[in-house]
Amino acid sequence: MRTHMQLAAPVRLLALFVVISGVPLVALGWLGSRVLQQDRALETQRLRERLDSAATLVAGELDRGFSRWEDLLSRADGSKRGVLPSGSVFLLTGPDGVVQQQGVPLAYYPRVPDTSTSHAAVFAAAEALEFRAQNLPQAVDAYRRLAQSPDRSIRANALMRLARGLRKEQRLREALAAYEEMSALGDAVIAGSPAELVAHRERVVLSDSMHDTARAATERALLARALVEGRFRIDRPTFDFFQRIASSSDVPPKDGVGAPFQAAQAVEALWPVWQDQAAGRAAWTGDAGAFATVWRRTPGGTASITAPMAALTAPVVAAMGNLHVGVELDDRAGRRAWGRVADGVSVTKSANETGLPWTLRVASADPTTANAVMSSRRNLFAVGFGLVALVIASAGYVVFRAVNRELRVARLQSDFVAAVSHEFRTPLTAMCHLTEMLEEGGASPDRLPEYYRALGKESRRLQAMVENLLDFGRMDSGRRTYEFSETDAGDLVDDVVQEFADRSPSAARRLAKATAADHPHERLPIRADREALALALRNLVDNAIKYSPESSLVRVAVASRNGSVTVSVEDQGAGISPDERREVFRRFTRGAASRSLNVKGTGIGLTMADQIVKAHGGRLELVSEPGRGSTFTIVLPVFGR
Repeated sequence: MRTHMQLAAPVRLLALFVVISGVPLVALGWLGSRVLQQDRALETQRLRERLDSAATLVAGELDRGFSRWEDLLSRADGSKRGVLPSGSVFLLTGPDGVVQQQGVPLAYYPRVPDTSTSHAAVFAAAEALEFRAQNLPQAVDAYRRLAQSPDRSIRANALMRLARGLRKEQRLREALAAYEEMSALGDAVIAGSPAELVAHRERVVLSDSMHDTARAATERALLARALVEGRFRIDRPTFDFFQRIASSSDVPPKDGVGAPFQAAQAVEALWPVWQDQAAGRAAWTGDAGAFATVWRRTPGGTASITAPMAALTAPVVAAMGNLHVGVELDDRAGRRAWGRVADGVSVTKSANETGLPWTLRVASADPTTANAVMSSRRNLFAVGFGLVALVIASAGYVVFRAVNRELRVARLQSDFVAAVSHEFRTPLTAMCHLTEMLEEGGASPDRLPEYYRALGKESRRLQAMVENLLDFGRMDSGRRTYEFSETDAGDLVDDVVQEFADRSPSAARRLAKATAADHPHERLPIRADREALALALRNLVDNAIKYSPESSLVRVAVASRNGSVTVSVEDQGAGISPDERREVFRRFTRGAASRSLNVKGTGIGLTMADQIVKAHGGRLELVSEPGRGSTFTIVLPVFGR
């Protein structure tokens, strides 16, 4: 009961210490969290103000870019307009389509005036020979004569009809040559389409019919390149018609030929806006990319500049780097037109606020850097709080361990005193009894030698116990001195085994010494204090005898192993559990087997043995398994090595 009360005391002390220290710790944590919340709100507000200023600057840069474009439009009366933005197209459009163009060519146009000319009268006689008279040779000759006309349009249409007649006569090579000559006429109109495109298309069809895949592929590539270079004013249906013919081309176009098609898509999408409003700014986002435009109506027509976003946002990119922000522009449909912002705090300005055709979003380019100050403060507080908590916890743990250790030592010392008292009582009782018998003179003369031997035995036993206690005291205080000399380990083991055999007949029967079978008489020199090392071995043998059954053997073996001398004591006792294997070497500590087997002792034998072996430069090893015994091995260096 007293032991439980002693253990409860430090637990209550630790609990009280934690409670007293925990109140200010909790208060500190609450106040710190409130300060962090306010600091976070303040830092967020400062960040929003900085981003709002950055958004104003970015919007100003974009507005200045549009203003420069509008200044170019103000001079759209035919005078010098200045340098157009990179990748842009300037258009002056009228009711029938584009009147004037500069910059990037367009792959197609939203509206194209009808430029086809009827040449029915010119080709009437030749077509009569071809269709009515079915006289192909004369018709071909007539078309060939007309193909010499100085009029490019007549010549192109004549070559078209000439090739048709040659194909009917199966003069396919000559037909291909006619189409080749026709392609050189470029934008001459044939049935509303440029002669060059018609020629390439017909050469593709004719090459396919001739199974000439190489020539067909080449013609498709030429047709695709002519389309995307934007050299002809054609409408979207015409472009799509010829694009389908060229779509199987495996020849990659040269760099930059995609710009005319992308610009054409943007112009096509923005064309209705130009017609509805007299002037303004607009944007378009499609699969081909994002474009911006400005336009105004002039006496000569509607003038417009359309350019990809890169032409407008180049100054913004430089400003973003200086301001350390990210910018995103979203069109009126919510699609991202340009840029990208990271998740986190951002500022949004609508198109109505900025006068731009986009919604402007600005955020920190690196949210981690933006929150560095706030994170630093939070981390600093967390570290400080952690250190305070660690100090409090460590102090409580140290106090608890110190009190618990002192109580444990006090309990062990109390047990030690009780055990020593009991150990002393046994020989003293026997000595007192023998002394009384000798004083009274009632003992028979023939029994006197036996009594004297018993009295001497108990006296020597008591003296050995006292010497052990004195040795332990000197070892514990570090005052034990050793006198080292060369000693044979085998002789030392023989002396200790013989000592136990002389002391008790049962010990003589149970003890067995073992040596190496291949070197039974090998000398194993060690440098040792013979008396001290014998005491260590004596303690190990004594424990082995006490903690093993009466009928079991205790083997004491001496051998050489890896340049060391080993002396092992093996018993067949109860063994030592893994939890106790380190504890049994501590002073006053006795294992569970001492209680279960009711073995008397002081708890200092293994402590002394371990300290003696360490003083000799060796180590004491323990191998044990509960229920199968234990083996204690003294490992010492060989003398002279």
